[in-house]
Amino acid sequence: MALTLIGAIVLILIAVVVIGMQSFNTRIEKERIILFTSDKTANEKITENDLDALPDLIKNYLIKTKVLGKSKYCNLIFTQKGQIKTHPKKGWLSFTATQYMSSNTSGFIWKAQALPMLIRDKYINQKGEVKVSLLGLKNVVLFSGPKVDQSSLGRYFGELIWFPIGFLDPDIAWEDVNDKTVKGTIIKGDLSLTGYFYFDKNGMIDSFRTKRYRNTTLEDFVGKVGAYQNYDGLLVPNKMTAIWDLKDGKLEYFKADIIEYKLENSMP
Repeated sequence: MALTLIGAIVLILIAVVVIGMQSFNTRIEKERIILFTSDKTANEKITENDLDALPDLIKNYLIKTKVLGKSKYCNLIFTQKGQIKTHPKKGWLSFTATQYMSSNTSGFIWKAQALPMLIRDKYINQKGEVKVSLLGLKNVVLFSGPKVDQSSLGRYFGELIWFPIGFLDPDIAWEDVNDKTVKGTIIKGDLSLTGYFYFDKNGMIDSFRTKRYRNTTLEDFVGKVGAYQNYDGLLVPNKMTAIWDLKDGKLEYFKADIIEYKLENSMP
């Protein structure tokens, strides 16, 4: 009798967890549809004319990453495995994640599993939000508001290195700094954010720097990339490391490798 009761309780707990995780993923799927749906034509291809107004560093970089001939309005899905550090005094937490990006609506969704935690970070329609849920059953972290909007826009801007088609966004103004640095200013709604892209001797971006909010404080954020590889016809880095460049030293807090990578046409 006792074993039967224990078995029933275990089955109920499993069912609750499954329902919680399904509910979490269902909400993200609805957000993905919003991000991916567009009335822009997927048949419009990127040509050299689209690159003419760009600084030479960005123009040559985009040619090297093989954006020419790709759909100007498309979506990206890629999966990652990596580690994240939620506090300087805590250890690394392993995760697997799927990220969605789009050149239609200039946004991203990042969903990750670091069991028992489920994480969703997003920037859609000029709004950012960070959510951490316990198995999809209860939110333990939910951040939104102007500072999150700014920080999420900064993440989106830097991670265009993974989605170079997004560099053609007309809301980005480019300016040469020197022969290895370009400044980009992206304006979305009421937000304006400036980032610096640094190039190596081969003309490929190897790092990015901007200001993002860490909790409630605006700090220097640096993204460094790994080796470039061909993924679905684009040349993009196979990994990225995120670092807070703080007054008392650098804090490496995120590192991820690409596992799978796929471009998709816009959804009607």
